[in-house]
Amino acid sequence: MGKLKNLIRIAAFAGPTIVKVVTTYAPQIRQLIKENPEYFTTLKQRLGTLASSNGRAVNHLSERVKVLREQAAYLYASANNAHTAQQAAQWRDELENIAKALPVLGHLDRVEKKKTRKNIDRHVDELAAKIVQATLEDDIEDAEIITDQEDEQ
Repeated sequence: MGKLKNLIRIAAFAGPTIVKVVTTYAPQIRQLIKENPEYFTTLKQRLGTLASSNGRAVNHLSERVKVLREQAAYLYASANNAHTAQQAAQWRDELENIAKALPVLGHLDRVEKKKTRKNIDRHVDELAAKIVQATLEDDIEDAEIITDQEDEQ
């Protein structure tokens, strides 16, 4: 239970949507950690990377988008099915478009910059939740496949 609380604390720094995903998948995460203690470290690093990149300044937002693009690329490469791969590619493209738009924020007036950055923050939060959720689902599916293969032997 202590490890799951630790993950939730880390997720809190990445944003409320990430906390929701981690708590929703808590039983599966707990099972994965029980079966593979190293998974805790892996997930902790993924969430920690998002959390350390969290912030509302443009440079922090840019770093967060970069991290999410890497996560989407990882998800694409490790996807177990075509739908997940297609979704990861779409998220990667969205994040690439956001990354290209960020330099424009510096040229907006203060009010417009604040409004636009808030919208981008919200969209990045939503993408982060979707990417973390898809990654967790992929990890859970991988664990089920391994368990099934071990049962057959």
